[in-house]
Amino acid sequence: MRWRSMGWKRSGLEWKRVKIYEQLLLVYLLICTIQTSSAATDPTDVAAINSLYIALGSPVLPGWVASGGDPCGEGWQGILCNGSFIQKIVLNGANLGGELGDKLSTFVSISVIDLSSNNIGGNIPSSLPVTLRNFFLAANQFTGSIPASLSTLTGLTDMSLNENFLTGEIPDAFQSLTQLINLDLSQNNLSGKLPPSMDNLLALTTLRLQNNQLSGTLDVLQDLPLKDLNVENNQFAGPIPPKLLSIPAFRQAGNPFNVSGSTTTPASSPRSPAIAPPGTPVSGTPPSSGRVPTKQADGPTAANESHTGKSKKSTKRVVWISIASVLGFIILLLGFILFIPRCSRRERDDRRSKRHQIGAYGGERQSARDLVQPRSQMEKGK
Repeated sequence: MRWRSMGWKRSGLEWKRVKIYEQLLLVYLLICTIQTSSAATDPTDVAAINSLYIALGSPVLPGWVASGGDPCGEGWQGILCNGSFIQKIVLNGANLGGELGDKLSTFVSISVIDLSSNNIGGNIPSSLPVTLRNFFLAANQFTGSIPASLSTLTGLTDMSLNENFLTGEIPDAFQSLTQLINLDLSQNNLSGKLPPSMDNLLALTTLRLQNNQLSGTLDVLQDLPLKDLNVENNQFAGPIPPKLLSIPAFRQAGNPFNVSGSTTTPASSPRSPAIAPPGTPVSGTPPSSGRVPTKQADGPTAANESHTGKSKKSTKRVVWISIASVLGFIILLLGFILFIPRCSRRERDDRRSKRHQIGAYGGERQSARDLVQPRSQMEKGK
């Protein structure tokens, strides 16, 4: 009985210990659950940003860590969230290096990635978040080609990949990008023709392609609602579509456009300077056809200028003739005014002199009569 009671006591103690261990385990699990539920960031986004941080070379960024963490709850630098999901990564001019890695597409609902003005290199990932609206990678050191996965970014409105070292052709991936407004691919080493799918960019107002090696024509752009188009310093040829000449900000210098036989040429457009091939001065250079264009001064403008000069000369002649006529009339009038008094004075003087002469002769005759007496009177006197 004694051993039995002791055995029961021992088993009771063991049972109590088991209960205590179970309670401790439940408390630990509860604490872990509370800590996990208190994190503000979705775990998928946490894993995606941890991967990006490692690909960038683990730069010194406040709050950023290579594993775990809470970007939304802890306020990591450059991270903006909407609820528990990362919406924006804005780290332009942050002296970042490394690459972008291959996990960008795992972000749940990110809409803005702005990593411009850094030193990030490598290729642009072929797998991109389909929720992107703004994608800015300008002024970095990206190489390779533009990924064809752009076609999946149906909500994209703004993208700048300018000032990098991208090569190859622009992919024919614009069929679904009907919301794209601004596109900047300038200052790269892109080549080839513009893809046909560009005519689907029905919202595009700004397109900058300058300083590349692009070729072909601009026909695919002629029906787009562009307000700012820059294609300077490429190898575009053929006549410029007339609709493009009406774009408010259209810059097209430094391309060997073929203007011969075209009804609308850069020379006839008031905004379009003379076009010259790359590497040659723009002003005073003949087009690629080899023919020296006729100087504008030999055309209608010169005729108008000569006609204007003749009309000016004839006007001057008329003015001088009028002035001379007026002066002549004044001189004649003055001479007439001065001549009449002289004539009247002469007439008066002549009359006076005649009167004096008549008076003198009359006095003499009268005295002669008085001296000569008739014979009858003389005889009576005798």
